[in-house]
Amino acid sequence: MKAIINWFIAPYKTVKSEIQLFSNLKNQDTTSNEEKMRIFQLQLFNILLLAVYTLFFGAFFVYIGLLFVVGWYALSGIIVGLIMMSLIKVTQEKRYLKRRDAFIKNDPTIIKS
Repeated sequence: MKAIINWFIAPYKTVKSEIQLFSNLKNQDTTSNEEKMRIFQLQLFNILLLAVYTLFFGAFFVYIGLLFVVGWYALSGIIVGLIMMSLIKVTQEKRYLKRRDAFIKNDPTIIKS
């Protein structure tokens, strides 16, 4: 049960750690204005990604409630919600985190593999 709960809240933990990292990077004296602007863009991206995830997360539970009211038709909403939440998590873990540092420094050679 704990693994399921961790699966659902993992994007929230990731965004929280990213926001803390970005605030530390912004406060460093060695960060240029261009890098600060890129950090701000990544902060907005994280907030919007979390908003979309929260939308599907909430809809997932609404459709679970509707499953008892309207029957099996609500199962399609549950499946779509799970698929979209999985896609958001994969995008965050496999694409975004590997390219974050390269985007901040504007250097495509430091993309993590």
